[in-house]
Amino acid sequence: MSYKSHLFICTNKPDRQGKCGFEGSEELRAKLKDRCQEAFGKDVRVSSSGCMGLCEHGIVAVVYPQGKWLLDLKKKDEDVVFEAVKDSLKGK
Repeated sequence: MSYKSHLFICTNKPDRQGKCGFEGSEELRAKLKDRCQEAFGKDVRVSSSGCMGLCEHGIVAVVYPQGKWLLDLKKKDEDVVFEAVKDSLKGK
């Protein structure tokens, strides 16, 4: 299966302050997985990732194949990430 878009959200180290997992990234990922499944079906995959090396930028996510990085996210930024995924599907 080939996805039209693949969202990765860092969920690393939920037990360590200053890491994406500690900031609520797993909650954000779970919400987006459900929302993207409902809106886009199998065209979009939402996955957890390990550390992306940008811990100083809050929760980090990246949308492929576009390579769009989303930095300084909070667990309340579901709409921001959803719109980035939606934008990645334009013209596909």
